[in-house]
Amino acid sequence: MRDRVWRGRLRRLAAIASLTGLALFQGCAALAPSHNPPVAAIPASPQDFLSQAAAQPGLPAQKSAFRPLATSAYALDARLALISHAQRSIDVQYYLLQSDEVGRRFLRALRDAALRGVRVRVLVDDLYTAGTQDLLDAFGATPNVEVRLFNPFPAGRRLDATRWGLSLMDFARLNRRMHNKLLVADGVFAIVGGRNIADEYFLQGTSGNFADFDLLLTGAAVPELAAGFDAYWNSPRVHALAQLAPPTETASVRQARFEAATAVAGKGSSLLPASAQDLLGYGPTSAALMHPPMKMLRGTVRVLVDDPEKAVGRAEGGDDPHTVTLQTLAAIAHTERKLLLVSPYFVPGDRGMAAIREGRGKGVTITLVTNSLAATDESFVSAAFARYRQPLLREGVEVVEISPKVLDQEAAIRGAGHSSAGRMHVKGFVIDRRITFVGSMNMDFRSSRLNTEVGLLVDSPALADDVYRLIDKLRQLGSYQLRLSAEDGHVQWVETYDGRTQVYDDEPGVDLATQLKIFFFSRLISEKLL
Repeated sequence: MRDRVWRGRLRRLAAIASLTGLALFQGCAALAPSHNPPVAAIPASPQDFLSQAAAQPGLPAQKSAFRPLATSAYALDARLALISHAQRSIDVQYYLLQSDEVGRRFLRALRDAALRGVRVRVLVDDLYTAGTQDLLDAFGATPNVEVRLFNPFPAGRRLDATRWGLSLMDFARLNRRMHNKLLVADGVFAIVGGRNIADEYFLQGTSGNFADFDLLLTGAAVPELAAGFDAYWNSPRVHALAQLAPPTETASVRQARFEAATAVAGKGSSLLPASAQDLLGYGPTSAALMHPPMKMLRGTVRVLVDDPEKAVGRAEGGDDPHTVTLQTLAAIAHTERKLLLVSPYFVPGDRGMAAIREGRGKGVTITLVTNSLAATDESFVSAAFARYRQPLLREGVEVVEISPKVLDQEAAIRGAGHSSAGRMHVKGFVIDRRITFVGSMNMDFRSSRLNTEVGLLVDSPALADDVYRLIDKLRQLGSYQLRLSAEDGHVQWVETYDGRTQVYDDEPGVDLATQLKIFFFSRLISEKLL
């Protein structure tokens, strides 16, 4: 088995090497800015079903109403419910849209909406589309549908080896990606948060699944989010899939291909029982839409959206004050009493550590919740984080690492027939149990300088309480409390599970080889993050 894996790797490396030589002799493929005619979001109409379902009596014009989507089944239910009831427009923007069970079900729902006459715009980052291009091409044959890609590869698009091999001289551009996650339906409802459209974000992955968080909202923030979508849709960094890879089949053939590819995915039930409740006590959005007014919280929402021109490198110095990262750091600087930081990938760098020291100097209580090495899907990010554990603990920061057990209970509730590692993908923070950040931004180098992001700063003590309840639940389901040993000050992991406490002196849940790899890699990292 190992020999076969390595032979596959060697073949891929040889292919890339060959393409590298070809690129050097023939010149790498280049991509000029697009010139798509500008298109604007369709504003809400009070006669539409979703407008009437969204009605919140007494909601001031400058405020928004919102509800958390704290568990996977409810997050998927909300997306499918909005798509099924939309009458005018659906705008979708994601970093990852996979050709798996969830991705095909999602696209089929969008296809059905388009056939009802709804305008559907789908914008996907191009990094992971080699395996989904055929499905997106078939989907794009549907009337009223258009698919565009952010910062795409110009050539060799069907294989990762060829798309990278023919673009080696353009690596700096292609290293900048669109990490945004957004859905807007009929200009009335929006969903913002950390979930991509793939099995593992909705507890259907076979090798690993993510605990995540989204916010469903209506009100003043939605037109701002729609305008942010338009800024990307009309950006010269965005190209129509049909122009990058012109179709070679007729529209009817592509439509039939899409129907065949998604037929099985379309047979599943899309709705949860109306009486069901998630971890925070919220029912399914599909049921709530039918009985307005919906149970929603209220508050002021500040929308933060990175400029798509971040893709040309304008934020790589780390000093662009308009980025989502620096705007959120500015908000964090105003913390007076208590700060909860939640990030699956946490690499604070000098700037982040300075902000933490400043907060601790003011007497701010700081809690950090992130993934353990055993739970992460990015082990080298864990290596970068490892350097900060002791400094954080010495500053008096409470550090909690989520273990792979975190999704065991939800999997049991859902009746999942497979075992897979649980990972936290929640991104956000809570200031003084009042201001909550919800969005796509991680607290690391890529989010601050390379990737584009979207987020919300929500002024609502009630939402802050919900987030605390969710994080407390995750901690109970599976986590380690970190501390410094009394003997020599090394990091220890303390796990309390099923009433039993166990102390680990080394990274729990990983083998010695992985520990050594991470240890040595952490010593090699030199870049100043954030």
